[in-house]
Amino acid sequence: MSIVIAAGATHVGNVRDHNEDSHVVDVDEQVFIVADGMGGHAAGEVASAAAVKLAHTAWTALSTRRHVRDYTEQGDADTRRKLVGAIKHGVMRAHLDIHDQSQRDDDKRGMGCTFTGFVVAGGDAVFAHVGDSRAYLVRDGIALRLSEDHTLLARLKAAGIDPEAEGGDVERFRGVLTNALGVGGDVRVATFIVPLYSGDRILLCSDGVHDYLEEAEIGEIMLSQPSPARASQRFIDVALERGGADNATAVVVKVMEAGETKTPREQRERDEAAIAACPLFAGLSATERLRALRITIGREYKPGKPLSPVALGERVAYVLLEGSVQLPHNRGTAEAGALIYPAALVDGTPQPERDDTATATSHTRLLTIRRDDFFEITEEESELGVKMYANLAKLMAR
Repeated sequence: MSIVIAAGATHVGNVRDHNEDSHVVDVDEQVFIVADGMGGHAAGEVASAAAVKLAHTAWTALSTRRHVRDYTEQGDADTRRKLVGAIKHGVMRAHLDIHDQSQRDDDKRGMGCTFTGFVVAGGDAVFAHVGDSRAYLVRDGIALRLSEDHTLLARLKAAGIDPEAEGGDVERFRGVLTNALGVGGDVRVATFIVPLYSGDRILLCSDGVHDYLEEAEIGEIMLSQPSPARASQRFIDVALERGGADNATAVVVKVMEAGETKTPREQRERDEAAIAACPLFAGLSATERLRALRITIGREYKPGKPLSPVALGERVAYVLLEGSVQLPHNRGTAEAGALIYPAALVDGTPQPERDDTATATSHTRLLTIRRDDFFEITEEESELGVKMYANLAKLMAR
């Protein structure tokens, strides 16, 4: 397991009379969560407290810990799928409980909350996210936002509309959640896995913190503070100094020593570069690529081995990470970053004939994307799906 230290801080803010944020810092089980409540009376406080309690209970249950252990020891597609499923299920349980409470009690009707949290599994962090609380990674002094806001403003920007440039009310759009726990019958839980390196720092925070900070400042504060406790308190202090109009919560986790993984750091860095260069992921942020990668399955081929267009019972496409592949009909050799069989991800396209099969010309590592899994993620995350389908259309036209 990774060795981490962590701390959290919260404040009611300068305007509110009660704190509707909740958080969990469990270093022993390596579970960290922030939730921001909403609703009349004290209902938001009830919702966020229920979310962190239920998710924490589910994530530390024996069944989930077995999935963590299996993933840490094996790291294959099956153990990854089961672990991500368990993490997602814990958040869904919280959603259903909050929704049920809101339906049974008129004083709690309409209550809900945001949710951002993760579990450390070996050398990886497995995240679950709903709403507009945020997760940031600080590596080598540079901050990167890991989570995408589930707000009307974020949706408009994803569609190419910038309300600020057009003189619109940005704050009003920013405050409208399009996804939250307990609100409505359905919820979309975004999940993704982030490989950890020694020295990494992770910030989980409510909008009462991130609304007052630029991304660059997050990296600066992390590096200037000697401990997670000092850093989390500094994030709160800055938010209060700059207005503090909302409840403010920050949880800071520092990775003292990253746990072992099946993939060495140098190889992970090469893989990340190949993925970033893949045309399927063109124009996607690092966060969006992380979310898309949860559907991929790693495979290896020896020289001379044909790349099967069908795997695991379904049409597949491949992202080439390392090695080289001879494309059919003398179309040349594919290198790292290439997408092989892109038509497999489009419904109604014909399966390649035998002489249309690509062949590995060296020891080759690839990511496999099943058509069914691709359909699933594009349905669950429509904004992400639109971008990847647009990239596919460009490839097909080519």
